[in-house]
Amino acid sequence: MPSPTPLTLFLLRHGQANKQGTTDFERSLTPHGQQQAISQGKLLKNIASKIDVILCSAASRTQETLQFLNLNTVSSRVTVSKDLYLADTQTLLKYTHHVEQGDTVLIIGHNPGLHQFAYDLLAPTTKNNDAQHLLSISFPTCALAKIEFSCQYWFEIDFYKGRLSEYHS
Repeated sequence: MPSPTPLTLFLLRHGQANKQGTTDFERSLTPHGQQQAISQGKLLKNIASKIDVILCSAASRTQETLQFLNLNTVSSRVTVSKDLYLADTQTLLKYTHHVEQGDTVLIIGHNPGLHQFAYDLLAPTTKNNDAQHLLSISFPTCALAKIEFSCQYWFEIDFYKGRLSEYHS
């Protein structure tokens, strides 16, 4: 019996944002942040044939990042939520558990929660390679982690069960 297709979770931190804004929530991307998102969008198109679900913080800089990724989202279910703004690891896990269909999810969010979430998802036995070492140190603007899970349903994923297959910072 063939093993099921692994579930793939992409975690993307927003692009570089302006230091100033009316509020932190309303800060927009800098021109450099826009270029970061364009570059990561090209990379995503090369490593993911499709993204079934996109979960995006409602902050201006995350929504702009999604826009500049220039992904074909026609067949993707896109959720933009204030709950994902500066979300902690439990909130990010809860949103992931609520995904009902599809095997590829992209979360666009913020540090420190997104960085901690990426690291906490990794199985302890897989934390010995260079990519995981780099991820443990830093998750800079527009960093992208690709984490795979050997389970069939999103509600089955949990901390310490994932495998980092790619990390781009």
